[in-house]
Parts: sequence; structure tokens; C-alpha cells
Amino acid sequence: MARPHPALIEIVAGRQAAPPADEMEFVESAGEHRLAGLAFWAAEEGFIELGTAARRDLAGAKLAIVAHNRKVAGAAASLMSELEAAGHQAAIFKGVASESRWYPESGTRPSTDADLLLRPGGGDLDALIRELVPDHPLEGRISRLVERGHIQSIDFQWNGIWIDLHFDPFKVGVPLPGLDRLWDHLGEVELDGGVLRALGPEVSLLQAALHLQKDRFSRLYGFADVAFIAASPGLDRELARGLAGDFGLAVHFNETLAVVGDVLRLPIPYDPGLRSAVWRAIWPERSRLRGTVGMTRRVRTHYWIPFTMRGRRLDAFRFWYRKVVPPGDIVDYMHPDTSGPYPLRVIQYRSRLIKERHARNREQRRAGQI
Repeated sequence: MARPHPALIEIVAGRQAAPPADEMEFVESAGEHRLAGLAFWAAEEGFIELGTAARRDLAGAKLAIVAHNRKVAGAAASLMSELEAAGHQAAIFKGVASESRWYPESGTRPSTDADLLLRPGGGDLDALIRELVPDHPLEGRISRLVERGHIQSIDFQWNGIWIDLHFDPFKVGVPLPGLDRLWDHLGEVELDGGVLRALGPEVSLLQAALHLQKDRFSRLYGFADVAFIAASPGLDRELARGLAGDFGLAVHFNETLAVVGDVLRLPIPYDPGLRSAVWRAIWPERSRLRGTVGMTRRVRTHYWIPFTMRGRRLDAFRFWYRKVVPPGDIVDYMHPDTSGPYPLRVIQYRSRLIKERHARNREQRRAGQI
């Protein structure tokens, strides 16, 4: 299984779907594209007819999503409270925040972790992380790595849930001037029995579009994120386009909206005069919606984003240099199992990654997936 079942596209687009000839194939596809909860909701609401076995499997998946999302929301609320107490502001986005605002009900949008954007200028970042996560492997080095553009977020566990604490919600590899503007476009979301600060719909739409592009349009749930936010009442489309333009991401945003509208056959507005043949060559139609396989193929395609941003060619070369010759601190963090002098450690982890990629390719070829 790779391409989504056609009925899933109809469900995401909000249309009536024909009953699937093979219901278990439909259930498997829904799981691969992270739409099991939404598929069950669609069956309950009459958008698709499914038998008892398929409904039971989807119901089980939805209940698991509800349980996990509840933990994610609780961890996010707890951490945001701790950050506020320490004099730092944060805003939640993606995941449970998107589900609460733009999905039909709990359990229809899965979340792996909690994504928070930390407002800059709140104080000593290293001291904050030292207080929150005393044993973080980058302890004492985070401020320097952020300032030099080597990292744009850090991961750690909080109350048993993984947190992705962002310093830039878009993470395209190069510094984006004017990120402070995002704090002028906030919203609120009800989670864990309270109201949390969240990125506004316009910023969320831009972020969802870039995230879908970075994932190479592999899974249908990313299309749902963009489509649902784009259809939200009160969305200021001009503001979203203006932000994309200010950050040098107008083409990326516009092309992604065009792709989502085309795949879902929905009238999502985009600018037909702002198309890019180069963009479409890097993110071609044939590579979209390949599910799990798509997430493991062409995994460095997003490295081209800086090169396709207007006026950022020098920054793009610097970004690529950092990828080819990563700082020692990043090697320590990402590949702690390597040893020896720096050049040897780089050779060790690159050799391992190549072997893993070749092994994965062999398995996918044997399974007829590529």
C-alpha cells in the first residue's frame, strides 16, 4: 500500500465517498496516511458506508489517537505554564492545536508530539533548558547553536511526551528575518480544560503548507491540514500570502496550495501567475502521495528550499556547507555512537546512513514498493 485509497481523498475533500470494494485495504490505507480517525468519523457521519469489521478497526485506531492526544495536550499545557512562570512565552501549533480548531472532533487528527514556538528575547535560553531538562545532550550549547543557525528547534520529553520546541516554526534551513512578526498574529485554542496561546490561522496555514512540502507530499493527512485551515472562517488570505512573500516563500506557499487544490479537487485560491517550473521539477507529481515509502525516499529534497528562495543563494550555500561539514556539537548530538577524531566520526555516521539507505531500498524493491 502506498497511494491513498480514492475514498480517502473524497473524505478529506468533504464529499460523499463510494463504498470500498476491499474494506480492509481501505482501513490499511487510512492508517498509512494517518487518517484512521477521520475515516471512522466519516463513516459515522454517513460520508462512507463501511461494514462492522472495518468500523471496529477504525474505531480502535481513533480511540488510541484520542488517548494519546489527550496526553500531548496535557504535556503542552503543563510546559507552557512552566515557561510562563520562567518569564518565557510560547505558542502551540500543528498537531492537537490543529485538531482542536480545524478538525471535526477529537481523534480525527493524530499527533506524535507537541510543537511549541518559543518567543525570542525571553532571557537566557541555556539557563531555561538547563532548568527544564537538566540532562539534555545540548545543555550549555543551545544559545550558540541557535544564534549561528545550526539548529531551529530542540526535542526533549516532558511528562512522558516528546516536545519539539521551535525557535523558527518553518525550519527551512536559513534564518528568516522578521519572525517577530508572527507574534502579532496569534490565536487561542482550547486544550486540556484551558485556553492556550496558539499561532494564528494565517501563520498556521503557511507552516502546514511548508511542512507538507518538506514531507514531499507523501501522506494525505498533510493535505487535510492545509485544506481544513484554508477553509476556516475568517482566514485572511492576503495576510497569509504577505507573510509568505516577506519570508521569501511565496512560490513555495503558492505551489503547495495549487497541489492541494488539484489533488483534492477543491477551489483553494492560489496565484496562477506565480508558478515555478523549477519548483515543479524538484517536487514532481510522480513523487506525491506515496505514503510510508514516500517518507523514506528523496529525504533530502527539502535541502533545495533555500536555493529556490529569492535572494537567498549565499545563505543556501552556507546551509549546504553545514550539512556537508556539520559542527562537532551537532555530530555529538545526532550521532553519539561515533568515536575518534572529527573527520573519522563524520565518515562513520555517513557510512552507516548509506548502508541503511541501501538496505531499505533493497527491502522496498523486494516488496515491489519502488
